[in-house]
Amino acid sequence: MQKSSDLKIYFAPLQESTDYIYRSAHARLFGGVDKYFAPYIVRQNDGTIKKSHLRDIQTSNNLGYPLIPQILAGNTADFVFLTKVLQDNGYGEINWNLGCPYPMVTNKGFGAGLLPHPDTIKAILEESLPQIHAKVSVKLRSGLTSHDDIIKVAGVLKDFPLSEIILHPRFAKQLYKESPDLEIYRNTVEILGSDLIYNGDIETIEDYNRLKGLFGNTTTWMIGRGILKNPFFPSVLKNLPVQDKAQKAKILRDFHDEMILGYSKLLSGNSHLLMRMEKFWSYFSFAFPDQHKTFKRIKKAANIAKYEIAVNENFQRFRYDEEDERSQNP
Repeated sequence: MQKSSDLKIYFAPLQESTDYIYRSAHARLFGGVDKYFAPYIVRQNDGTIKKSHLRDIQTSNNLGYPLIPQILAGNTADFVFLTKVLQDNGYGEINWNLGCPYPMVTNKGFGAGLLPHPDTIKAILEESLPQIHAKVSVKLRSGLTSHDDIIKVAGVLKDFPLSEIILHPRFAKQLYKESPDLEIYRNTVEILGSDLIYNGDIETIEDYNRLKGLFGNTTTWMIGRGILKNPFFPSVLKNLPVQDKAQKAKILRDFHDEMILGYSKLLSGNSHLLMRMEKFWSYFSFAFPDQHKTFKRIKKAANIAKYEIAVNENFQRFRYDEEDERSQNP
């Protein structure tokens, strides 16, 4: 495994999952992440930014860990406007999203919807970079409907002083189906160099070791769902001290409690709170011995009282299973 001093791990942004409440709790309780990336902010039709988006990148909500905010922009005016808002909030680096695969975004010419138009990408960078002073990194997919876009886009990006380039080697229409195309990543490395950052389907140590064996010069890896499913994952990859199982259970419980407290203050009404916590558990349940039953208890909870019962049962089952494992493996 790569030396922890060389290995860098970035936490990928996922809408409605990796907001400031989640990021702050993860950074404090788990660590191991070198940079957190915020879900994108976008300029609305009336020229404003959603209050929820501004709240998420507000510096007072993101203390104690390195955060890179992300923008969604399909033209120079939006790119400059959003970047200047972030600069005014104290950010010295922003990330441009050229990878969002969902049709509601790509059909508007945002995210991966820009990838078939390398000349537009070039024009936006040429016109925008002289107007801003923040560093710019790019996160992209390999194309919109096929991998054909990436070679031309990479040829454009290599001519600009971008701080980092992160590639998820799927095209947008694949969403998260099929496997990332590792040959496409290798071909892009040949154009952009070994500083290219890999993103896509790293959920286990075996996944990481396989990819590291293929791309030995890659030192930075962006992970999203792998961390959501196992918040300890970055620390494990970096060979940082790992707690025993009893300590892990306590940390996971503290994590959960911090999440529900934060969301209870942010969201209006118990129904919204239950929906947000169900989304949280759709990933968090993978940290428990029986993911399916763990998540099923949460989904069946029709109110806060039943939710609390389900949570307590999940953690009781977790402790029981771990104690049972220790008794079988003294």
